[in-house]
Amino acid sequence: MNMSKKKDLRFIILFVVIVSCCLLYLFQASYAKYRRAVSGSVHGDIASWQIKVNGEDIMNKKTLNTTITPFFPEDETHAEDVIAPGVEGYYTISIDASNVDVPFRVTIFSEVAENSSVSDLKTYTYEYNSKLTPPTDYNSRELYNSDNGIVYDIARNSKTNDFRIYVVWDDDNGTMDNAQDTEVGINDNSKALMNVRLHFEQIK
Repeated sequence: MNMSKKKDLRFIILFVVIVSCCLLYLFQASYAKYRRAVSGSVHGDIASWQIKVNGEDIMNKKTLNTTITPFFPEDETHAEDVIAPGVEGYYTISIDASNVDVPFRVTIFSEVAENSSVSDLKTYTYEYNSKLTPPTDYNSRELYNSDNGIVYDIARNSKTNDFRIYVVWDDDNGTMDNAQDTEVGINDNSKALMNVRLHFEQIK
C-alpha cells in the first residue's frame, strides 16, 4: 500500500513538473512574440519634399505654373528694360532643394504668356548654375527645346540650382506686324511676360 502511494505521489510530482514546464514554455513563447510585436516596428523618417522656387516654398506641389517678367539688360543700342524687336532678355529660376531628402528631376517649359504685349517672344537658350554677369556669350549656352523643355536632375539637399533662361523678340519669324511692333514700343504699359511651368518628379 505504501509503495502504491509513493508511485502515485511520484506520478503527481512528475505530472506537475511537466505541466509547469509546458506552461513556462508557452509563457516564454508568448512573451517573446509580444516583445517582437512591440519592438519590431520600423521607425523611418519620411522623405522631406520642401522645394523652394525663387525663394518661395511651393508647398509640396509637383507642378508649378507662374508668370515671369524677363529682365532686358542695357546693350549698345537699347537702354535697360527697353523692349524692341531683336532685343534679348532673360529671367532666372532658382531652385533650393536644401530640405529635399531625395533626388528629383525638374522639367521647365517656357513660352510667351497670352497676356504679353509682345507675342513674338521666344525662349531659345539657357544656362545652369552660371555665375557670369552680364549674360554670357551665345556659344556657351544650351539650346532650349520647346517639345521637351529643360530637363535636369537635381541632387538631394542641394541649395543652389539656378537656371538662367534667355528670351528674344523674334521679329524675323514672329507674327506681329510693323504697326504692332510700333505700338508696343511707344506704349509705356507694354509688358513682356513669359509663362513658366515647372514639373517635379522624384527619381526612383
